[in-house]
Amino acid sequence: MNSLHPITAALVSVGGSPAPVLHVLRQHRPAHVWYFCSFTSRAIADGIQSQLDWHPAPRFIEVERFEELGPCYRELRRKLPEILTETTVNPSGVVVDYTGGTKTMSAALVLAATELFDQFSYVGGVQREQGGLGVTLDGQERVLYQGNPWSELAIREVERARDLWAGCQYESAAGILREVASRVPQRVRFETVADLADAMAARHRLDFQGALKLLGNVRKTVPALFDGRNDHGLTSLEERAMESCAACSKDNAGDIFLRELLDNTLRTAAQGRYEDAAARLYRAMEMQGQLWLAEASGGLVVNGRCKADNAARLPDPLKTLPCCRPERPGNDIKLSLEQIFLALHALGHERAKVVVADISLEAKSLWRSATEMRNTSILAHGVKPIGREGFTRMKTLATDFLDFDLTREANPIPALDSRWLE
Repeated sequence: MNSLHPITAALVSVGGSPAPVLHVLRQHRPAHVWYFCSFTSRAIADGIQSQLDWHPAPRFIEVERFEELGPCYRELRRKLPEILTETTVNPSGVVVDYTGGTKTMSAALVLAATELFDQFSYVGGVQREQGGLGVTLDGQERVLYQGNPWSELAIREVERARDLWAGCQYESAAGILREVASRVPQRVRFETVADLADAMAARHRLDFQGALKLLGNVRKTVPALFDGRNDHGLTSLEERAMESCAACSKDNAGDIFLRELLDNTLRTAAQGRYEDAAARLYRAMEMQGQLWLAEASGGLVVNGRCKADNAARLPDPLKTLPCCRPERPGNDIKLSLEQIFLALHALGHERAKVVVADISLEAKSLWRSATEMRNTSILAHGVKPIGREGFTRMKTLATDFLDFDLTREANPIPALDSRWLE
């Protein structure tokens, strides 16, 4: 390919024949030339500079241990930022030619330069000495221009997005992918995965309608991107997420919603957000009781609420419970967490028997000691942080009393696969 931007500076490795370096410099006539040379090839660099018929500003990066990768790379990493600052050259206007010098110097130059520059060149030729194995013959040079593969594949950005995704920072991952999309060949793929990341962000913050809208965009785009080829689980992820979010968008909670909330609890705790995780787990405990009570009451008590019109139809064991009477005549009946389990106990629910028996211990109640920690936490009604210990106690309680599986997510969000972007 040809050079992408006007060249204002050339960074060249020097060693062996000066002809390839002269060829590159004469093609671009840069205002700055930065020579990467050894103490033995410094004379060649001086000779190249003296043969130029214009007067570029030279800089010399001279390395002593020119056959060792570490010292070469370290010296370039130290000097190049200084040169860029002092010369105020825009990195987009720099071409890096790695033709000359030792193999170690060329390798170090490419390694260091990929962090800063996007234009590379190598001088080859149609004729070489030694039966095609030696240096390019003067006058037979051919410059091969190449982009920076790190930039073209957005390797650093993809790795950063992958790390953010793994930490449930989906919106930040989406921002990185969307920002770099305009600079990579696979623009639509980057934009699609950014939409997917935003969908996972909405799902993680329990905005299931917002997640569904974004997942719909992903569903429209993915088939054309892979055209029947292996999409490395991308379609499967989108389908499972859409199924879960659709179930969680209904007016009443169900088993899928409960499991989604438990998975969300585990992801939130993994972020170290124990206050938020405890709030989610408390709601999941309440939701489980509400689901059991909805079934046990024949659908008369839904989401912990019995409408006033249905109060007279409640099972007799509930009618005698003080908590199952409206605060005022004509009002709906609303049940708290403990009241839900008292109602279940009155209906003979096996799990509720264990909960109510523990609650009756009052000061020695494991249930109340754990739920009180949440109720007096910062995001509930108090000022005490619940922390890792308090959340762990709630996990143990929910596992022992409600048989929740909190060892792992049942429907985890898979890791970002870089192959989706290739």
